[in-house]
Amino acid sequence: MRRAAAVVVAVVAVLFLPHPAGAWSIGVNRVQTAAEDGALGVGYGPGWVLLSYKANGPMVGYLFARDFRFADGVVKGSFDHMDIRDTGDSSAGNPEISRWPWGFAGGSFDGCAYAYGTAKFAIERDGFSSTRCANGPTVQGSSNGDGSIDTLRWWHSEQVFCTATGVDPLCSPYGVWSENKGGGLKVTTAKSPCAAYGNIGSAAAYGSGPAAPAHLLGTVPAGAQVDVRYVTKDRGWAMAKWHGQALAAGTHWAFLPRGCLG
Repeated sequence: MRRAAAVVVAVVAVLFLPHPAGAWSIGVNRVQTAAEDGALGVGYGPGWVLLSYKANGPMVGYLFARDFRFADGVVKGSFDHMDIRDTGDSSAGNPEISRWPWGFAGGSFDGCAYAYGTAKFAIERDGFSSTRCANGPTVQGSSNGDGSIDTLRWWHSEQVFCTATGVDPLCSPYGVWSENKGGGLKVTTAKSPCAAYGNIGSAAAYGSGPAAPAHLLGTVPAGAQVDVRYVTKDRGWAMAKWHGQALAAGTHWAFLPRGCLG
């Protein structure tokens, strides 16, 4: 009896062992820390991963790991999580990623998104933290610029961003600036120092609510070249990068206040 009881205890203990870092799976996943995985690539880096409304798309926010240090010296005290419900399997033009997890992304983003690959995630538990995003992305992709159509579904049309070019020259008539939509990024200059934030929240990024800027990644100096991907619907923020320069932990893209740009 003692031996049988010991076997049962051992089996139960194995079942409840934490999943090893580096192993993602369908369910509630956290972002790996820089100590667990310091690799830097397109759309991910030590302690962070980009979020988008489509596979290999423009950034709408970030998820961060515990211990990530922001530009203002604040150190993240907890993990951001994502309900990975499935993946879109396609290179989508990215040289490093072929599997794009989607679902509810928490943290200061708090909404539905794709993430830049599975490499930065580690499973915490089965099941999901929310029923949000359970039905998956439903918007048909648009042209890739080479005559083909994006075969993966999107969370939103690009019309959620500012398209009012007559009101604001940084707004794209397509919603985003890209090689196949407007000929590339929109180039401008910082009129004054621009605080660069990792998140403004999914509601603001997707044009349905006010911004809640969080996670300072750096400051773009006055006079610097800024390359714009899109402007939010309310024209309060530009999603952009400081040309040729990196921000905290190898990040590049950030939300800059529209008012500090030319």
